[in-house]
Amino acid sequence: MVSLDRLRELAMRLPQAEELDHFGTPSFRVRGKIFAQFSRGSSDAIFKFSLDELDVLRMSAGDLFVPDPSWGKHGWTHVRIAEMDEAWVDQLLRDAWRRVTPKKMHGELEDGE
Repeated sequence: MVSLDRLRELAMRLPQAEELDHFGTPSFRVRGKIFAQFSRGSSDAIFKFSLDELDVLRMSAGDLFVPDPSWGKHGWTHVRIAEMDEAWVDQLLRDAWRRVTPKKMHGELEDGE
């Protein structure tokens, strides 16, 4: 089980990550691009996925991944992190981070592992 506080710790370990407000909720960004944020009014988090990745995740554990009603068509998905183990949440964060960063930055993540 992963809390929002633990999600914050995991997100802030990623290279060049910063936390900024996004319409009243914490968001996690790299170079100004959001890769994850807290979901308003719940213990869920919101992650950026590709639509193909989202399809695979929903087939394997659909009850944990709910596309955002407004931004789901762009891959933004509510994730029930409180029902997941930390290793999986950490991997989802790293994948979301990679999705919004230039490929030349990906080495920074691998170097830190």
